[in-house]
Amino acid sequence: MTTTTLTLIGVAIWVFGYFVISGYLQKVYFKYKPGRKVPAVELRDDVDFYPANPLMLFGDHWASIAGGAPLAGGATGAMWGYLPAFLYITVGNVFLGSPHDYATMHISMRRRGDTIGAMIAGLVSKRAGKMGVFLGWCSIAAFCATFLTALGKLFEATPQLTLPTLAFTFCGVVMGFMIYRFGWSVFAATVFGLVVVCIFIVLGLHYPIKLPFYAWFAIFTAYPVISASIPAWVLVEPRNWLNFCFMCVGATVLLIGCVAGNLPIQLPTVIVQGMNGPLWPMLFLTISCGALTGMHAFWTTGYTSRRVPDEKFVRRIGYGRFGFGGEVLEGLTAFVALASAAVLTLAVYTEHIRKGWIFILQNGYAEIAGNVFTFIAHEHWLVWGGLLGSIFMITTLESGARNMRIFSMELYTMMTQKPIAPSNAPAKWGAASFSLLATAALALSGAWFYIWVLFPALSSLLALMSFMTVIIWLKLVSRPVGYWWFALLFTTCVVAVPGAAYLSYTYVVKEMYHLCWIPAVAIVLVIFFFVDFWKRYSTMTKEEIKAATAAEDA
Repeated sequence: MTTTTLTLIGVAIWVFGYFVISGYLQKVYFKYKPGRKVPAVELRDDVDFYPANPLMLFGDHWASIAGGAPLAGGATGAMWGYLPAFLYITVGNVFLGSPHDYATMHISMRRRGDTIGAMIAGLVSKRAGKMGVFLGWCSIAAFCATFLTALGKLFEATPQLTLPTLAFTFCGVVMGFMIYRFGWSVFAATVFGLVVVCIFIVLGLHYPIKLPFYAWFAIFTAYPVISASIPAWVLVEPRNWLNFCFMCVGATVLLIGCVAGNLPIQLPTVIVQGMNGPLWPMLFLTISCGALTGMHAFWTTGYTSRRVPDEKFVRRIGYGRFGFGGEVLEGLTAFVALASAAVLTLAVYTEHIRKGWIFILQNGYAEIAGNVFTFIAHEHWLVWGGLLGSIFMITTLESGARNMRIFSMELYTMMTQKPIAPSNAPAKWGAASFSLLATAALALSGAWFYIWVLFPALSSLLALMSFMTVIIWLKLVSRPVGYWWFALLFTTCVVAVPGAAYLSYTYVVKEMYHLCWIPAVAIVLVIFFFVDFWKRYSTMTKEEIKAATAAEDA
């Protein structure tokens, strides 16, 4: 097996998903209605609700969901051989992950931009809504904690990244005002941002700025608090769009290297017993984003759905059509990391993975790209691979912090019945600060791998909640539910519950008692969620169904 063959097989699977599966889902389950007023227009507040430029929104959405998580999963999942990870990233993406994102975004659009927590509370039960929001906050905290550690180590080891990173942030603010206040076109603002960042990439190579690990750790703890508490158009959306442009370049370079380089795959095909446990269920505890990610429901609903300018973009952003598709492209992101790992020998892979997954991406990327683009020095490819990984992680930290801020405020409202106004600045800053401080404490509490796997465990349990919510909504509006029962049962029996149970056992064996209770409690919460779901599903009246169907078809 070579990188060329593996890449072409993967592309064929994703093309099938683009043109067959997403079309089937729209035709049978999620029918687009031209002219329907969208939440971005109906509830516009120019903070969370506003009709965004669709191209920028797509870039922001993909950059947010396809941040460091798919890279971490693709690089880490390779420890059980390249084939199991490849199959889950491609087949799992097409049949589980992309349908999940498409469904949750569509239903949120139909429910005035509700978050997944509000959707669960309204469609299943208020108790279930509280459980969903709590698990969502915990899952995001887990992967953000991993990225705080990875970013600190990466910037300490690669000081050439300092100036380009500062340029990304500066350009994000300037581009936001250019587009949304001064009327510049997206193209003109993007050219400005690309030129400035490219200049600072070159300057960074010549003038590296070195800071110790804990200085970077503190910076990346404080920065997301700021970005989460100000309007998205000021920094997050334009910066993520700029990141998206560089991420596309980085992924394209690697794919060209994979196809043209035709490098041999050096990792074993399958490793039944890896260094951190058995293939099943540990594979599902290392790969989430890029395959199936229940946590994405918090991006597709409370984040992206509130800025979609027209319903026709839901399928393109949520699943994929004619070259678009956030979750399908996220699978491609995970493949980038998997390919970077697969070209390394098992000995080299093992050496790097012990330090952190980002070093797998950095070194494997340099190996693939440097083999084809030989006119660029190997050490420069190492810096570029590190920059690519850093911008992926920073976008995830930004959007993760914003969602944790929203969840904290939403959970407070659910528990106290006291709504918090969106304009309440102290509440926003307080919720964001609490979330990032708790994330930093988690990051400092243990080894990166055992914090990372907490995220896929919780995320797959969240996917169960999403699938149950989709089933309830489809029954309400008189649509078939068969596909979603398959997704729910497969995820329950193969992915989510076995993975979380094994992780809790692993924490006990490793004497990580401060973490072992989290997946165990999450399983208990999901059991209660199943009870509420079944009660709601079996007691739905004909009058409810008739009224909901009429409203949907109006």
